[in-house]
Amino acid sequence: MTFKRSMSLGLCALLIGIVIVSLSTDYALAQSATDTIQTGLDSAAEGTYSQNVTATVFIGNLIRALLTATGIIFLVITVYAGVLYMTAMGDDTKIKKAKGMITSSIIGLIIIIGAYALTDYVISALSSTTTATTTT
Repeated sequence: MTFKRSMSLGLCALLIGIVIVSLSTDYALAQSATDTIQTGLDSAAEGTYSQNVTATVFIGNLIRALLTATGIIFLVITVYAGVLYMTAMGDDTKIKKAKGMITSSIIGLIIIIGAYALTDYVISALSSTTTATTTT
């Protein structure tokens, strides 16, 4: 074997060794990070999944979800009306229709935000009352 080949094989072996050590270190770090994340998720989830959900809390959460979905629908209507307004190209009927849709959706969004705020307040009050009475 020549000196060049010996050096090449030696460098290749050295590089392979470095890669193996690097991969094993990365695996250990990844496993440590996974354990840390799992511990954090477990501690964050503690107490959030309650088996004894009362009817008032369930109904309140259902109402909250429905209000959220309705808000998303009105947001889509507002965006559609904006696109309709921008693409009207001077057509008065399209402009009038788009303005009416925007006005109606803004009024609807205001009603939905108010209802969501009221529902959130009532549910948080009922939840705190329910948890306060069950823990004592």
